[in-house]
Amino acid sequence: MIDPELIKIVFMLPDIVKKFFPYHTVSEIKPFGDGHINDTYKLALEGDAAHYILQRINTNVFKDPQGIAETHLKIQEVVAKRDYALTIAKLLPTADGKLIHFDDEGNAWRVTTFIAGSYTVDVVEEPWQAFEAGNGYGWFVKACDGLDASGFKEAIKDFHRLSFRIWQLNEAIAANKADRLAAVQNIVDFFKAREGRLSLIEALVDEGKIPLRVVHNDTKINNLLFRGQKAAAVIDLDTVGPGIIFYDYGDALRTGASTAAEDEKDLSKVGFNMNSFAAFTKGYMGQVNPIVTENEEQHFFLAPVLMTYIMGIRFLADYLNGDVYYKTAYKEHNIDRCKVQKKLIECMEEKEGEMKAIIEKALQTLPESRIMVIKE
Repeated sequence: MIDPELIKIVFMLPDIVKKFFPYHTVSEIKPFGDGHINDTYKLALEGDAAHYILQRINTNVFKDPQGIAETHLKIQEVVAKRDYALTIAKLLPTADGKLIHFDDEGNAWRVTTFIAGSYTVDVVEEPWQAFEAGNGYGWFVKACDGLDASGFKEAIKDFHRLSFRIWQLNEAIAANKADRLAAVQNIVDFFKAREGRLSLIEALVDEGKIPLRVVHNDTKINNLLFRGQKAAAVIDLDTVGPGIIFYDYGDALRTGASTAAEDEKDLSKVGFNMNSFAAFTKGYMGQVNPIVTENEEQHFFLAPVLMTYIMGIRFLADYLNGDVYYKTAYKEHNIDRCKVQKKLIECMEEKEGEMKAIIEKALQTLPESRIMVIKE
């Protein structure tokens, strides 16, 4: 059955476009990409060779679309000041100068440029993909280095804050709403045993010893665009805001260096691909080495563990709560996801010495083909 709401939106689209392009006629609007949060359309206009992206922002997830747009504009202004080998999509205002158009139903709409000749990668399969992902996300945090993180809003409050996720887990353990605690006590014990070591990072942040930066906060490889075998653009900036460099570095490796799907049932297939780790790290550190601090250098090896731990306890807490947050396809789905994160942590811990050596070497690497030229 076709969703009546979807039909309504489709009929609204030409009127929405007119708010941004009042003197153009639409030649084509079609759904674009496979994102699960925002509704995305590729837009073509008669007499205009360029294409555009039209999006309805999911305000159930992103409560402040105006704030997201303002963040995007700040990044856009920084990128516009220099000639970079990489870029971001440009946010285009409405005809009356607004960054976001709110329709009569309260839906939030925006338009950005479409980056032609590009494509996305969903799974890291080759070392060059990992290297270029590192280059791309390293470039992004370095490009944002001069920005004051305190002037940016969190798109989703406390999204990567470890103490908040630990609090959620403790609440789920205490409540045991689904009566599942006894069956997974060994898994709870595994995560609780690592709580103190990983909490050190947040303590260093709170003490000002690890700096808050403007970071992407969602560094899956499919949030990059490629041309040929080079990263061309960083996309999906909705999560950009204050954070630490470990969020971007660690989560990119949690997803990009895993050898199995996030819900793989056969844990023998789950591992940490050190070739992907080394390639990504070389690309990333080659970009960020001019800006990282000594404390960041010393703790980079813990970043993949930190982000995997956070994801693991989120799955675990949801399982204990009766699967109320993540969509599940079967009863044990969340605990299977948690077990994958647990296995990844174990693999990372086994490779800790090797990871430290790779990071140390990569921090001495100069950026490849990523020269910045200040515009006159």
